[in-house]
This record gives sequence, C-alpha cells and structure tokens, in this order.
Amino acid sequence: MIQVSDGKIGTREFFSILYGMMAIRVTDSTPNLLHETGLTAAWMMPLISAAVLFVPLMMMLSLLKKGDTDTDLLQLLTESTGSILGRLITFLIFASVFSSTVLNGRSYGDIVTVMYYPDTALLIVMTLLLGAALYISHRGLEAIGRTALLVVPVFMVTSVILVLGVASQLNFLYLFPIAGAGGWEVIKGGVGYSSFFADIIIVGVLASRVRTFEAFRKASIWGLWVPAFKMALFLAVFVMIFDYPAVRNIAYPYHHLTRMAMIGSLANHVEAFFLALWFIGAAIHFATYLYISAYLLGKLIGYPPYKRLLLPLAGAAVVLGMMPENHLQGDHLRKLLLQSTSVFFLLLPVLLWGLDRFRKKGKR
Repeated sequence: MIQVSDGKIGTREFFSILYGMMAIRVTDSTPNLLHETGLTAAWMMPLISAAVLFVPLMMMLSLLKKGDTDTDLLQLLTESTGSILGRLITFLIFASVFSSTVLNGRSYGDIVTVMYYPDTALLIVMTLLLGAALYISHRGLEAIGRTALLVVPVFMVTSVILVLGVASQLNFLYLFPIAGAGGWEVIKGGVGYSSFFADIIIVGVLASRVRTFEAFRKASIWGLWVPAFKMALFLAVFVMIFDYPAVRNIAYPYHHLTRMAMIGSLANHVEAFFLALWFIGAAIHFATYLYISAYLLGKLIGYPPYKRLLLPLAGAAVVLGMMPENHLQGDHLRKLLLQSTSVFFLLLPVLLWGLDRFRKKGKR
C-alpha cells in the first residue's frame, strides 16, 4: 500500500544533506584559507572547529529535546528572546546563509572558468549551477534529501578512490613541523574559522521537518564529524602531495589532485569524472542553501508560500555574485564573512541555553 508522504525526512536523508552542505568545501578555496593560517598543521583546524561547535550543538539539541516534534530553532528564538529580538536574529541567520550562497556561488563559478573552461562566460556557469540548484530546491526538502541520499555514498567512495589514486605520491615528511605555525595559532585558526561548520547550527531551523528528534540528533552529530574528518584528511593529503609552502600558491588544490590521480590504467582525463560528480554535489549544496534562505525569508516577512521566493533569490544570487571584480576579491569577502559569523553561531546556542536556564530559575 502506498503511504502518503508527511513531508518530513529521516536520519539518512538529513545526514546526506549535511554532508552535501559541508564536505564539498574541501573542493573550493577553503583549503587555501586554512593552509594560510595553519601551515603544515592546517589539517588539525577542521577537527578543532568541529570540537568547538560540538558544545553549542549539544546545547541546541538539549533545548530541542524538551519541545514537541514541531520545535525548531526559530521557535526557540521566539520563546527565549521575544518576537522582536527573535526576528532580528532570524534576519542575521538569513543574511549569513544568503551571503554564503552568493559568495560561494561566485567561488564555484570561478573554479569552473579557471580550472576547466576558461573561455566560458562566468555568468553562464553561475546560471547553470544555481539553475540546477533552483530546480532541486523547488521540489522541496524531501527531494533534496532523496537526491543527496542517492549520490552521497558515491561521493564517499570516490573520495577514497581519489586518495588511493595518489597514495604512491604522498610524502608524510611534508607534514612536519607537525604543529605548523604553533599550537596556539592553529587553535585560534580553528576557532576563528569554525563557521565553516556552522551549518550544523543553521539546520536547526529545519528540525521540525525531520521525523523524530532522535533522527535529527543522530544525523547532526554524524553530519558534523564526518565532513570534519574528510576535510582534515584532504588537507593533509594536499600538503603531502604539493608540499608547503607550494600548496598555498595552488588555487583549488582538490581539482589539481584529480588531475594527478592514477586509477588503474586510467591516467588521462580522470578529472572529467570527478568534475561531473562535483557539479552534482555543488547543485545539492546550493539547493539546500536556497531552500533555507527562502524558508527563513518567508518566516521573516510572513509569507507561507516561501517556495515562490526561490526564483528571485536564485536570480539575486547570480547578479550579486557577479559583482566582485575577480576571484581574489570574492575570496577576501568570503573570508570576512566566515570570520564575522563564527562568534555569532558559536554563541547563539549558548545564549538560548542560558536564557532557558534563567527562565527556569525565575519560575522557581
């Protein structure tokens, strides 16, 4: 008997969405930013970021557990801070998510034009990428989850294959000095760039769209640590392949890595296979960001049919993404966004948890 869908997703779909949101950052300019700060120890920084965010995540989960099945981060904001302040914080979350969509969209467009198709107009690439994301996101959260669930296992397997394909070229001695710029600098960098994994807090707005709290909890924990370990592994591989400081001067080291991979007797044009997978992953990544942006904007302006906002948001993302004069300017803006939002997403669950404890003491 065919059951009518309830519009909610399960553990595997939600984990796949989180993986698609965060793990793909190993393929963009994120490694360059981390290598600039952590040097040869940059691989430690994603693990530090995940560890730092794990505490706020557990605080948010403890608050969501106390509510009913329809409780999400937006409801917690309204209950804890009031309507006005809650809407202000919601706007800040929306601004962060949409700004990431714009800047990352430009970054991914630059990857295609710089690494693969230099004669193709950037506008065309961004339109195709965000157009694919728009189509997926318009189908709803279930469609995003099912699409991600279908392709994420392929991404995981091909990541292992890619590392194995360059294993013979790895030099572990390149990882020394093991502490890079120094332990304290690596820790500061891990905390400062923790917003790389702030998606784990942002998706709290979708908590009511997951079937059970337990499903949301499991997917969130795995969805934080698995991408963090993948990022750490690839950052270490980049250094062991290209050495330091050469790796700092290589734009998008992941895409250079795909050109060096030896898979059996296949030595040429392997990167075309990885490019196709990467484009699919990027479409899922931006589909999730567009969906969350439209959902938050709909809540802010009191517009229930928020899916109608997807098209104008996607169009605005393309137009705004074209504004930086070059990829260096775009990367600089992205760096400023990451550094400015890290503290916000680290402290938001702490604030909500503290207000909840204060209210309980007041009732006593």
